[in-house]
Amino acid sequence: MTKKRLSDSAEQIFIDQALLPDWDPAGAVGYDVDANPGEEGFVAIGESLEDVGETYPSLTVQRTNETAPGGTGYNFITAEGPGQDRSGQLLVTARAEADDDGYTGDASQHDPVDAEDLVDELINEVEDVCLENATPMDTEFNSLGSYRGADAPNDYDATPTVFLEQCVVLYSWSRLP
Repeated sequence: MTKKRLSDSAEQIFIDQALLPDWDPAGAVGYDVDANPGEEGFVAIGESLEDVGETYPSLTVQRTNETAPGGTGYNFITAEGPGQDRSGQLLVTARAEADDDGYTGDASQHDPVDAEDLVDELINEVEDVCLENATPMDTEFNSLGSYRGADAPNDYDATPTVFLEQCVVLYSWSRLP
């Protein structure tokens, strides 16, 4: 019996199947999650906090939880076995270091913005990607949604200051027998 599982971590699926294909640099001051390091519009993206602070701006996608309802952990039973409708949350954090020159991913199209505005624009684009994939046809998820989380504390102890903004991405998928 073959069990349906996600092909990778929920974080990586969100990055590979939603963020990368549906990101619009115009909605993020020209920054592009698909750009290569060294290119003007490069924004680092990953699921690990290991390299946070090596480059700015950056996006980090982390899973916070995943649940399956019901007292047994299963939603339904078929002739092939039990199934689950799982739902989970990812925490997406944008970081940018204060810079007197400001940030723009495409100087020919966008005026520089300060780090605080940039992290807000990056998270706005993450939320736009979720809207594009509310009932995704091209991802392994059944649904994607988002909302702004609690105010992420800026790191005023760092020199220069690092500004943060976050959103919670809600996802669901079905584990079938």
